[in-house]
Amino acid sequence: MKIVNIVSSGDLHQPVPFQRLPELPASRYKYDPEMYHGAYLLLNAGKATVYRSGKYILIGLKALEEVDTSFKELLALLSPIIDPSLVSPPRVQNIVGMEDFQVEIPLTRLVVALQMERVEYEPEQFPGVIYRGEQGTALIFSSGKVILAGFKDLGAMAAFASELKEKIRTIG
Repeated sequence: MKIVNIVSSGDLHQPVPFQRLPELPASRYKYDPEMYHGAYLLLNAGKATVYRSGKYILIGLKALEEVDTSFKELLALLSPIIDPSLVSPPRVQNIVGMEDFQVEIPLTRLVVALQMERVEYEPEQFPGVIYRGEQGTALIFSSGKVILAGFKDLGAMAAFASELKEKIRTIG
């Protein structure tokens, strides 16, 4: 399974003085209040969106280890304009993964097998099946590719993918 994106968020527990953003290296941030009310901070892995309220979001990460590394980099970058001792570490909010089951999936039969209450399939609107599980969602395509989203834990995502693959195998 390939991790496509990890989103985590946290709180600086203090307002961010946006008027002091020019004190940061110009190549590391973008702030255009006419385009968006948050400031983007470019990190080695992914980027952060920081709001005046002190809330922040880390996006574009490809491994759980990058969450802590990017958080530390964010603190180092912002330390000239905030008090790092007040900041709380981020919590993972969403993990998006991609899996290739390497088998053609008969979507209409899959919809029947997965039971209608957790499944959306409108091929005129979207070319895949949307399957909502307890802890996340799968977008299933006839090519065998599956996008997994909404998970907060890699183990739960892997278990969900494994169960889904087994269900698909039984209808194939």
